[in-house]
Amino acid sequence: MLWLYDPASDELRHVAGTGREARIDGPALDSAFAQPSGLTTDGSALYVADSEISSIRRVTLGDDVQVTTIAGGDLFQFGDVDGLGDLARFQHPLGVAWHEGALYVADTYNHKIRKVDPESRRASSFLGDGKPGTDDDKQPRFYEPGGLSFASGKLFIADTNNHAIRVVDLASKIVSTLTIGELCPPGICLPGPGFAGNAGAEAS
Repeated sequence: MLWLYDPASDELRHVAGTGREARIDGPALDSAFAQPSGLTTDGSALYVADSEISSIRRVTLGDDVQVTTIAGGDLFQFGDVDGLGDLARFQHPLGVAWHEGALYVADTYNHKIRKVDPESRRASSFLGDGKPGTDDDKQPRFYEPGGLSFASGKLFIADTNNHAIRVVDLASKIVSTLTIGELCPPGICLPGPGFAGNAGAEAS
């Protein structure tokens, strides 16, 4: 089910879904989802990574809320297939992000980033070859990517099983791994110059 929280009024209301685990399109309150996860919007519709049916759904915004399936199958219909609408296959996608007319999907169990045209309903592979890995540059690999977000013209990927944030330059499709200086796990870092706190650990 999908719910809407209005922070101004502190109200929570039901928007779509019956609570049944299924793929049912149509009027919002008659529709059904199956473990909806990632959400994004283009300003006129909400797009949902509906994980358990390995599909991308669209929810119109406004007075007449309708649910449709953009790409993917139904319960127990999953795979790694580029294609149009119902013929496309994902495997448990968790994240989706809209950017400049396209949807980018974290196709989690396929270790890929997919691209979906919401108008033509065509899904295509964008990054990754379907094998888990940590490779950067122009032939990247991911390991169960989860969340997606756009900022400053770049796509940021929460690469879950690599415990990393990957960064995609969309113009070149070059992938890098985000590094943050002087950041290391607790118990490993040594205090640097000007450190005022308790180090709590020594190098071994």
